[in-house]
Amino acid sequence: MQQDGNITMNENIDINNKKAGDITRDESPEPVLCRRMRFCSGSVLMFGVFLLIGWILLSFFAGCGETKNDGKTHIEFWTISLRPTYNDYMFDLIDKYEKEHPDVKIEWVDVPIDVAMQKLMASIAGGVSPDVVNLNTSYSQILAQNKALMSMDKMVPQEQKELYFPGLWKAAEFEGENYAIPWYVTTRVVMYNKDIFEKAGLDPSKPPATWEEVESMGRQITKKTGKYGYMPQIKLIEDFYVRGVPVVNEERNKALFNCPQGVEVLNFYLRMQNEGIMPKETLMEGYQGAMNRYQSGELGMIIAGPTLLLKIQKDAPDIYKNTAVGAMPLGKAGIIPASTMNLVIPRASQHKEQALDFALFVTNDENQLNFCKRAPLLPSTVKASKDEFFQKGYPDPLMGEAIKISSQQLPLAKDLNVSLKNPQDLNRAIKECLESTLYGRKTPQQALKDTAKEWDSILNTP
Repeated sequence: MQQDGNITMNENIDINNKKAGDITRDESPEPVLCRRMRFCSGSVLMFGVFLLIGWILLSFFAGCGETKNDGKTHIEFWTISLRPTYNDYMFDLIDKYEKEHPDVKIEWVDVPIDVAMQKLMASIAGGVSPDVVNLNTSYSQILAQNKALMSMDKMVPQEQKELYFPGLWKAAEFEGENYAIPWYVTTRVVMYNKDIFEKAGLDPSKPPATWEEVESMGRQITKKTGKYGYMPQIKLIEDFYVRGVPVVNEERNKALFNCPQGVEVLNFYLRMQNEGIMPKETLMEGYQGAMNRYQSGELGMIIAGPTLLLKIQKDAPDIYKNTAVGAMPLGKAGIIPASTMNLVIPRASQHKEQALDFALFVTNDENQLNFCKRAPLLPSTVKASKDEFFQKGYPDPLMGEAIKISSQQLPLAKDLNVSLKNPQDLNRAIKECLESTLYGRKTPQQALKDTAKEWDSILNTP
């Protein structure tokens, strides 16, 4: 699968086989299923991106592979690190499609996460682009921005689009047009230590429902127990959207977040840092630091996708037994951030219509539901998400509750990746804004003012 998108050989998770494989990459504490959903967001070097784009533009009209002599249309389908855990599912899926389409041969290529980008670059540069590719949203948007993908809004009939949650169908949108079909998704939940809640005088049956409660309950935990109340993985643009802060104007050429609501978002984190509710090392330690602290019993609350519970169960079983879950707090906008894995069709594919048919087959209600019964994920289609499996299909009560809550959030879910020109430059500027605030180099007001000015320049760069 993917990472943060979105899921190496030993790192996949099968809920029908509760033993998760060893996670060997020290740089990420998450189960690989989660890490796949992020495999390129923020980690692709600019040089690599530009090189890739150059190769794509040079190979738009190149061939798509060697000529076959069996008279069949060969569709090359790429996934990220699904072997060997999901072999049975994938082979059954492919076999079913080929029986329904005897003139088509699906060539499944599963690429290890650590080399996925290099292999994609090399294949496109060599004029052998795959026909259907499993990508996360941020990378899909980069390719869409550079006209390397087919528009799904143009290719997919309206009645098909309506099968997917609207906020997920638009995940890979760029300049008002969508370039991907959503496949599987996760939404986050609050995970909290019930013992810490009790020692702080909080009701362990009542997790925070709003961001104001996250702050106030975190403050109470810190004051009463001396432990950290909450340690976030801060995504500032996501915070703006969730809390109803305007980000850009309709023309998408001017930043709007330099406003009192935007300042309050920065002050939210600054207060928690200054009061010791969250560690001063939050930005430096990131997600791994939060996981380590939670698993050691030194952190009251963490917000993550349900798959993270599998790692806690494996690495810190006592903490797992003392963990409860709740819905992700809502902000003013009433939306829930989602991490979406998608299927895209490169413009270089020679079999675009057949590739689309297969992509829609992979993501239909039946096949998504079958996949979600094998992996702790959620479907992107409305009908599949309503299956009773998501209400009571998991043998473990805690995981079952997390999946139930996560699935109930899907109608409010939206992939909040930056769908603007030059996303790397915009994200870099936002990162500097956050760092300059929390490290005391600038006030929140000055940081936002400077960042808005830089965004205006980036947004107006041809």
